[in-house]
Amino acid sequence: MIRKALGLKEKSGTTNAIAYDVSNITYLSTPVIFYDWEAEDYTLKGYVGNSEVYKIIQKIIQKCAVAELELYVDTGSDKSGKQKKYKRCKYSATPSEHVKKTLYFKALDYAPENSSLAKLIMNPNQTQTWREMMELFRIFYFTQGEAFLARETPIGSKMPTEVWVVPPYRMRHFVKDGVIVAWEYDMGNGKYRRWSGDTFDDVLHVKMSNPQFDGNGKQLRGMSPLLAGLKSLQLDDFAIEAWLKSLENEGAKGIISPNHPDKTNWLSPDQVKATETKVQEKIHGYENKNKVVVSGMPLQYTQIGLSPDALNIINSLEKAGNDLCDLWGVPAVLFDPNPTYQNQKEAGARFIRDVILPYLNKEEDALNRWLVEPFRKERNYILNYDTSLFDELRITMQDKDYLQSMLTLNEMRIIEGYDEIDNPYANEVFIEQGKIPLSDYGFGE
Repeated sequence: MIRKALGLKEKSGTTNAIAYDVSNITYLSTPVIFYDWEAEDYTLKGYVGNSEVYKIIQKIIQKCAVAELELYVDTGSDKSGKQKKYKRCKYSATPSEHVKKTLYFKALDYAPENSSLAKLIMNPNQTQTWREMMELFRIFYFTQGEAFLARETPIGSKMPTEVWVVPPYRMRHFVKDGVIVAWEYDMGNGKYRRWSGDTFDDVLHVKMSNPQFDGNGKQLRGMSPLLAGLKSLQLDDFAIEAWLKSLENEGAKGIISPNHPDKTNWLSPDQVKATETKVQEKIHGYENKNKVVVSGMPLQYTQIGLSPDALNIINSLEKAGNDLCDLWGVPAVLFDPNPTYQNQKEAGARFIRDVILPYLNKEEDALNRWLVEPFRKERNYILNYDTSLFDELRITMQDKDYLQSMLTLNEMRIIEGYDEIDNPYANEVFIEQGKIPLSDYGFGE
């Protein structure tokens, strides 16, 4: 009965002990709760309900989307039949080192567009393109601290025919001996989808590290950055609410008063009331915008400055915004409306180096392991995000001069985004003419 309730089927002859013994499996009957927030609140109250969090995460996923996903086939040799001379390397934020990864992948062959994996990437499911699907995946990852993909596979095969995103806050897990052995998706309306045993690998779980260990396996789920920044988020929400209330209850913006020392020229109570009425009619309101008003009385206008409390609200908004940016490592200067060119340039490079490239490395490795591996029975496929499209990683003229002394003409053309030249000389390294060893002059001894 327990096995049936958990959806774990017994199979004769199998060596998978997880499919049999469920005596010490822990089932989370409710989502993990952090403080007074439930798991879904990080998306609904954080990403959806807070403009600062929305802007930060949108900045990340929009930058990630610049890198196009490419599908290659590694034949083990280049077009001339020689073994590949470039080893596969990770992304590097140093432009000259990043060139190595670019050269490796440009030396590979593009996968046929009619291959089953290429078609799957073109249309992962009936409602989304790959870009739309991964945008949602990344929203969940950076908001919830974890994200899920699930694949549909034919019976007896691990080659997926469809891939879709599962909301993390609707995923529950089963734990056995400190390891997750089953996933359950709450589809709503009393419907559930469960992956366990032979189907457990049909779920991809990518997560941020979680140091919160407990008996229910909380450490096996991702930790949202908003958990650490909950007070900053609440400060931002409070500051915005207080700012709106201060605008609603702002009171008088200024004072109209006599500018003449003779009290006989001051306004009488009846004149004060009449003047207030005329100000409302002739000055206030959008219909009076840019109108020139003439006064026949010796009056002056004094603007009332913001109170210390209002100034504190403004400071709180700025501090909360900066603190929220720090949660994801996004430089706050990227949201500065008037940054200097140098500050913007340095912040952009740091954003790529500290946030975008590490994440793309993580996502690319997970997809090559989970999505591509079943298709490698057909060809040696490799998925790669083309990060050469990032302006921040373009090499300088000094870097180009340095690389030209070690690379061929075709390799330099690849770096610049041009096609190779079909000429044997374009695949050779040229050296400067006239250089000879120092020993030929007798100085090397």
